[in-house]
Amino acid sequence: MFATLVEKTLSMTTRVDWTFTPALTLQLFVQPLIASGQYTQFKQFDAPRSRARSIYGVDAGTISYAGGTYTVDPDGAGPAAPFSFGDPNFTFRSLRGSAVLRWEYLPGSTVYFVWTQTRSANDPFGTLVPSRDIKGLVGPAPENIFLVKLSYWLGL
Repeated sequence: MFATLVEKTLSMTTRVDWTFTPALTLQLFVQPLIASGQYTQFKQFDAPRSRARSIYGVDAGTISYAGGTYTVDPDGAGPAAPFSFGDPNFTFRSLRGSAVLRWEYLPGSTVYFVWTQTRSANDPFGTLVPSRDIKGLVGPAPENIFLVKLSYWLGL
């Protein structure tokens, strides 16, 4: 079984670097992503090694949708058994960000403070609606990671 997919994506990658002093810098990174996919015209190949396809409900059999499930009878009143599958439509939202503070406390010796946050969610909408989806970027619970890296230069 195959389908036509209409996919839309909205994303933006942003980086900002601040140099407060030669020994102290801050880097920020933010990447929001919204992607949606809507499947239509569920179809099948007519024969092996053929490019000809039949769309369920138009060229072959029947298709119905109820309660988040599609039910397909590939040959209508024929002997083939009907089958079902869940709604494959999706809207995926993700927001990733990080902040890195670098401090060179002695010449050649540096400490890094890193904070990374990720948020993501899936919904079965299948459409990209900027007003709804941009607000939905900050709704999911975040996953935070904090790191500290310390390097010390030994002048031997």
